[in-house]
Amino acid sequence: MKGELSRLALAAIVLVLGAAAEELLPKAAFVGFPVLLTASLFMACRASAASAVAFAVAAGAVEDAICSLPAATSVSFFTAVAVAARWSRVPRAFVPVAFPCFQLWLWLWRPDMAGSVFVRLLVSVPFGLAAAAVVFPVLGRAGREVAIDG
Repeated sequence: MKGELSRLALAAIVLVLGAAAEELLPKAAFVGFPVLLTASLFMACRASAASAVAFAVAAGAVEDAICSLPAATSVSFFTAVAVAARWSRVPRAFVPVAFPCFQLWLWLWRPDMAGSVFVRLLVSVPFGLAAAAVVFPVLGRAGREVAIDG
């Protein structure tokens, strides 16, 4: 029971801090750092299947809320990526392509978004890799502290 509560507390902290980081970190060409998407990819790689999907749904809902996106836009993408990464042979291969694909997903649902889709795709690659370079080690350390491996 104590392990489950610590995992739930870690997930809540990651959601709050991830949302704050996405809002506070600088943006280029209307593209920010994908902290919540990267965190849901981390959970897909390390947590149990149910925990990974639940976290992806929660992270997607938070992303929709802070970015004023239509309901379930990010939820559907985060969940699909988490499920695909969970059952992939090489889940970390999703890290460099997930954020550019998310930009395309957003463009499909909101073609009136600010900025060119081409520029958004170009900016999203280094931002996604930078977020992964920070989020994966930080969550790895936190996960070892609360035994998040499922």
